[in-house]
Parts: sequence; structure tokens; C-alpha cells
Amino acid sequence: MKNLQKILSGVLALQLVLAAGLFWDATSRQQAQAQQTRLVDAETDALKRLEIAGDGNSVTLARKNGQWQLPNLHDLPVDSDKLDTLLEKLSALKGNWPVATSASARERFEVAEDKFRKHLKLYTAEGDTPALELFVGTSPGFRKVHVRRADDDAIYAVELNSFDLPEKADSWLDKSLLAAGDIQRIDGPDYQLRKDGENWKFADTGSDAVPAVDPGKARELASTLEKLRITAPVSEVPEVEETEVLVQTKDGELRYRFLHADDKYYVRRSDREQAFEIAKYDFDRVTDKRHDNLVLVEREEEEQTAEGDKQEDLEDPAA
Repeated sequence: MKNLQKILSGVLALQLVLAAGLFWDATSRQQAQAQQTRLVDAETDALKRLEIAGDGNSVTLARKNGQWQLPNLHDLPVDSDKLDTLLEKLSALKGNWPVATSASARERFEVAEDKFRKHLKLYTAEGDTPALELFVGTSPGFRKVHVRRADDDAIYAVELNSFDLPEKADSWLDKSLLAAGDIQRIDGPDYQLRKDGENWKFADTGSDAVPAVDPGKARELASTLEKLRITAPVSEVPEVEETEVLVQTKDGELRYRFLHADDKYYVRRSDREQAFEIAKYDFDRVTDKRHDNLVLVEREEEEQTAEGDKQEDLEDPAA
């Protein structure tokens, strides 16, 4: 009986120790959470302008008529997904204990007014006075940087990447600006394609026989136009021959003009005056399409053509 009492007493003592430990841990967590400092207290929905500087470059993002634009880049639209991601990360920035507070530490962690990796200004009103300034400095570890608010001496290590704050306008440009979206019709230099369900057909021109469309090539053409990506705006383009393609979407007609010169590839679209560079890969996938190579060639016919070419090679000793 005495042994049982000792065992029960031991179990009770162990339970009390565990309970005290759990209570202390919960209290410590609450205190730590209470001590966290929210570094960005400006409401992101109220932002009117962002300025990012670093490495000798700077970019401004401004909200105009509900849309974020690049004032120094022809007022072109900002990549909204990229900006939303940054704003979410900024809203979540919290510091626990500062890693340093001295003036010398600002230089060491590169978060000083005259020595920084990135300098971010957030504006919630018109004018030259930002609602918040952040200096972003060195990285203490994976996906972490040192940051300091301009109005505070405390330097924190927070979860953020320096590359989330590019300081060049091209990095913020919406590269899908000229993507056509869902296309129902494509009129090229010598062909007219119409979408029929998930397939493409040549438009009925009144001839007796309308050939079948090669589905792979038609999908390649349509997909390139639907998802067309630009690389950068250009101020002027050379005067050279253009390939014109007209597409019909649910929102109306869009006329594309493709051209290239000096190993560069350009596109214009009828709803914008601005011309843009595009990748050669996308340029080729659109401009190499003509009626003859959009026609579906049956496998038997392909094999006959290949066999004929082979026979010609055998008969021609110079081949």
C-alpha cells in the first residue's frame, strides 16, 4: 500500500511539473508575440505610390485610377501578381528582438541612410513625405534580410528577399500586356482560321473543298498569341516589312504587327501606340505560319513525299 502511495505521489508530482512547464511555455510564447514589432504599419490598400532605390537605380510605382503603373516607363501597367506578393510580405513583416541598435551597426548591416542594399518608401498621400521608409540590408540567412525603419534605431532580421524589391522598371512591367486571351478567329497573311469547339478550321471561302487544319500548328499559333509575352518597351522600331495578324476575342478585334531587324524582334498592337521587343521564339511561332503549312498533311502523303525525295536522291549522283 505504501509503495502504491509513493507511485501515485510521484505521478502527481510529474503531472504538476509538466503542467507548470506547459504554462510557462504558453506564457513565454504570448510574451514573445506581444513583443513583436510590426514594421509596416501603413495600410497597403491605402498606398498611392512606392519608390524603390538600390545599386544606383530607382523605380516608382504609382496608383492611377485604381491601376498600378510605371510613370517612368510610359505609364505602362505593373505586374499585379508581383506587386501583391510584395505587399503581402511587407504586411507580414514583424521583428522580435533587434539584432542591433547602434549607428555603427547600420553601416555593418547596410541599413544606413547612405549605405543600404534597398531603400523603400511608401506613400499614402500626395506629396513628398512618405508614410514609411525601410532600409533593407545584408542577409543573415536563407530568405532573410536585415531591415530598419527610418524612424527607428532597431535593426531586425526578417523573412524577406532582396530580389522581392527590384529597382528597375522593366522588372515590374506586366509582361503579359499584349496577350490576347481567348481567341475565336485568326486572320493571317494568307489564311483565315475559325475556332470550332476545341479545334481550328479554315474559314469557308466558297471553294469546293476546304482542307483540314493541322491541329498542332494551329494550337501553337493560337497559344502564342493568347499568352504572348513582351520583354521590354522600345521608343522606335525600324521601317521594315511587317507580318500582320488579326485576332478576334470576346472583347473585340486586335491587330498585331510583327517585324524584325538587326537580330531583334518587335510587335505592335492596334490598341497601343507603344512598340515592344519580344523573344525570337514567339516571333517565329507566329510569323512562320502560312496557309500551306497549316494544312493537315496525312501520314500516307508524308511518307510518299519522303519516299519520292529519297528516290530522287538515289537517282541524282550529285546529291
